Amino acid sequence: MNTPPITVLVCTRNRADSILNTVRTILLNEYPDFRLAIVDQSENDLTERALQSFIRTPHVHYLKTSTKGLSVARNLVIENSHSEFIATTDDDCETPRNWLEELVTAFSLNNRVGIVFGNTLAAPHNRQAGFIPAYNMNRPFLARSIRDKHRVEGISACMGLRKTVWQRLGGFDEMLGAGALFNAAEELDFTIRALCAGYYVYETPNVAVIHHGFRTWDQGEALIKGYLYGIGAMFAKHLKCGYWSVIHVLLHLAWRWAFGHPAVDFGHRPPRGIRLNAFVKGFLEGLRHPVNKTSGHYLE
Repeated sequence: MNTPPITVLVCTRNRADSILNTVRTILLNEYPDFRLAIVDQSENDLTERALQSFIRTPHVHYLKTSTKGLSVARNLVIENSHSEFIATTDDDCETPRNWLEELVTAFSLNNRVGIVFGNTLAAPHNRQAGFIPAYNMNRPFLARSIRDKHRVEGISACMGLRKTVWQRLGGFDEMLGAGALFNAAEELDFTIRALCAGYYVYETPNVAVIHHGFRTWDQGEALIKGYLYGIGAMFAKHLKCGYWSVIHVLLHLAWRWAFGHPAVDFGHRPPRGIRLNAFVKGFLEGLRHPVNKTSGHYLE
């Protein structure tokens, strides 16, 4: 098997406890050539102190930064990475030993595959008290154009991408994603732009992580509102840039709002009114915010 080098990217903020398990499981991966990059945007030094024993290992590169935002952190590491393949997971996930091997195998399906998504499985938890956001597909699917976008809905807790695709797209939009003005949808935006640029997106259940990000039902409502707010802003940006092909994706989203469940599993079907209200607010705010029509990014 070909073993190209991979950079594994984990961004963290104020999660000194949970990231320890994430780092331990990543370093147990059996893939022979990988480097773990940790970007720490915490407000204190607790994460740095907790990670001291890992920071000293050759596989790990630790960066403490005063920047804010998930997309900012990802762009910072990917720009300086020497690997063509980038794997991302969250600081409250754990990865199996074959995670990176399966990710590289997925990319070998077709040389036009620019993004790979896997399953994000909920860890055991008390379902009466709350939920863990998850994404679980049953069979693989290769999206070849924007008209296939509704068939690939993965999240960046289990994602791989090519650096050349990242370069072609100008990176992640730093106004989208956790910690940014629009608090979500950075991977959705990146996927849409990749498909529009002629790259393929592949989803496979062979690639998977376990998510430990438990939310109470009260916390869940705020999380859902943030997701839909970011998604609304993301669609507004694409329409402002004249990317009319996203209307096809938007229509499928509307159908899911009316008759189906969200792509991400929130442990229940959130009320339609909450989802629509948050989406509309994000969409209207996105229409007001300036964009760079050349790059397809929001202006800061």
